[in-house]
Amino acid sequence: MNKSFAATVPSGARAIAGLGDYQPGFGAVRLPNQTLNRVTGAAGNDVFRGDRLPTDLVGDYFYGEPVARIVRRLKDVGTEGLPRFQQVYQWHYGEFIRSTDPLFRPVDLATAPDGTLYVVDTYRGIIQEGNWTRPGSYLRQKIDQYDLDKNIRKGRIWRVTYEGMGRDTTLPRMHDEAPAQLVTRLGHPNGWWRDTAQQLLILKQDRSVVPALQQLVRSSSN
Repeated sequence: MNKSFAATVPSGARAIAGLGDYQPGFGAVRLPNQTLNRVTGAAGNDVFRGDRLPTDLVGDYFYGEPVARIVRRLKDVGTEGLPRFQQVYQWHYGEFIRSTDPLFRPVDLATAPDGTLYVVDTYRGIIQEGNWTRPGSYLRQKIDQYDLDKNIRKGRIWRVTYEGMGRDTTLPRMHDEAPAQLVTRLGHPNGWWRDTAQQLLILKQDRSVVPALQQLVRSSSN
């Protein structure tokens, strides 16, 4: 995985590296890097099913934690048909992605058409409810000190890539494809293409492809 995940600060934004995540209290902070030692929620869950990252990631469960500024990776370790997910990296070793930029706010993840993983980052200074940032509060003092309320409308989408494995630059044009062509897409190695082809086949309701679908079920190894 590309080790660098540094952001280029947009014009007008102010990034404060090293600003601690003290919103839940001092006991929730992991020193010396001042990041949270536990998650407060999960956003933008996705099971990665692309084909342009290491195969070890396929089927793993990812979610963003915008307060802790991390993207967490979990692996299914369930037994006897019962799903159970376990964090891949223990907290003292790190996370799949952990940013030192306090404005990094991962709120959504998705398997991309190019086979990589997209991370939606709202890049925002404040994400707390107004009740916790009232004038006179500790958080409001820090917000005013670092101009965190000025950092808005600076979001971006990150693409997580793997060195030496180029992304698929084929542009999807499946809305214009015939149902017979969509059937062939069901064998694509990237789950995004398979899901989109299935959705379009259902919407088109063209039953002329039923024999081809039946044959695919009988002969495909997928």
